[in-house]
Amino acid sequence: MLSEKENLSLALGRIPSGLFIVTFYNQELNQPDGMLMSWIQQCAFTPPMVSIAMKKERKSFDLIKKANNFVVNIMGKQNAKIIGSFYKGTGASKFEGLETQKSENSNILILKDAVSFLECKVSQSLELESDHNIIFGEVLHGKLLNSDQNESSVHLRKNGFDY
Repeated sequence: MLSEKENLSLALGRIPSGLFIVTFYNQELNQPDGMLMSWIQQCAFTPPMVSIAMKKERKSFDLIKKANNFVVNIMGKQNAKIIGSFYKGTGASKFEGLETQKSENSNILILKDAVSFLECKVSQSLELESDHNIIFGEVLHGKLLNSDQNESSVHLRKNGFDY
């Protein structure tokens, strides 16, 4: 018999989320950077906006706020190798061997093999009384890159209290 907390954990873990690579310019290292993320959602129509949530201890929260721009690369089921190269840490070496292009407005790297991308400007950030913080980004530009990739990569967690 499962406890109430174990049942809640299993239930929360079934909330589907996508797999995304968020790229930005790391001003501290003076180089492109990026990270794997799953908690990204469109949160407004006019203007179009997305929200990204990340653990408080991730330094990328402050780096993205400082850069003021970021790109959400929406990954497809075919992008497992690319997703794997962004699984841990930060740094430009993640981009080695990947086809990229620079965004129109901020010169942030876009992954050409992604399904699509959204170029965003930081609109607001919230430091919550929880284990995650949120950045809201206004979508400045976006494009479907690979129309043959019809399915975005979707992730289900086994545990609703951890990745």
